[in-house]
Amino acid sequence: MSVRLSAVIKAPNGYLLALRQDMPDSTHRHLLPGRMVDNTDRPFEDALQRALREQTNLNTTIGALIDIDKTGVNDEYVFIAHIDRANPVSGNFPDRLPPAPSGCSWNCIELTPTAIHGANFTPKGIGYLLAGHLRHGRQPWALADLRSRPPATRRHHKAR
Repeated sequence: MSVRLSAVIKAPNGYLLALRQDMPDSTHRHLLPGRMVDNTDRPFEDALQRALREQTNLNTTIGALIDIDKTGVNDEYVFIAHIDRANPVSGNFPDRLPPAPSGCSWNCIELTPTAIHGANFTPKGIGYLLAGHLRHGRQPWALADLRSRPPATRRHHKAR
């Protein structure tokens, strides 16, 4: 079984780094940087760090796991990735990256709910996650790790 590992990366201009894929019907969608891996390729943080190094030529530190999007086909594990300070990331940031994979292009998306929804993220849950937190004033790279949260408790209502 495969899963997709993806990263929320803050570009030097404060925007979100994403991959834009133009579709044949003149629409587009955005993906977070990352890649498909085998479910046994653990720890996921190391696999994602290698994938980001290959895609972006940037050294990153993988932080919090902020979401697991259960897509029904391949679950998407969304991590925060911080660009290491030793990277030379000046100038027009996306243009300094290597060519984007699979016919995509690099894009920086403003961190507003409107811009996130307009980016048409795939899977849709990523757009909802990011826009929802932005509406409440929470930047994505400040979110807590899912693994540190207490498990959800189910509330049962009394039958009348």
